[in-house]
Amino acid sequence: MSQNCLQNLRVLIVEDVNAIRSLVRRIVTGLGASEVHDAADVASAWTALDAAPFDVMLLDYELNGEDGLSILEDLRLRADHPNSDIAVVVLTGHAEAHVVTEAVQKGADAYLVKPVAPDVLGKRIVQVLESRNDHGRGAPVSEVVWRRSNN
Repeated sequence: MSQNCLQNLRVLIVEDVNAIRSLVRRIVTGLGASEVHDAADVASAWTALDAAPFDVMLLDYELNGEDGLSILEDLRLRADHPNSDIAVVVLTGHAEAHVVTEAVQKGADAYLVKPVAPDVLGKRIVQVLESRNDHGRGAPVSEVVWRRSNN
């Protein structure tokens, strides 16, 4: 993955754990993102989203007991909001099928389970943005794979 694969992108990181938020910031900055903002909770996320347009939001599922997906759901319902169609990658520690399904139903473009390697995160962001450029909002992409048990 090129060190400049996220060049000229404006990224919003919504993550409640400071160490993870800092790590993700270093990753996307290292991949060339030109502008990186972060938020530790739902209220801070809305402040950022209302203040400036973003190309992509990296969104945690669980934010200090709050539902991170509520941001996504509300944003998708606000057609007049400048970030209503922002590319959203849910970046979380939850790999349960119902969580992935909920994220997709609420409008997520992709889903990654932490911890995630920098090249995987960069590739997923590029993949989502290319898919959107080619076809508009496409089918969500996930690294989570479930295998049916033969039991």
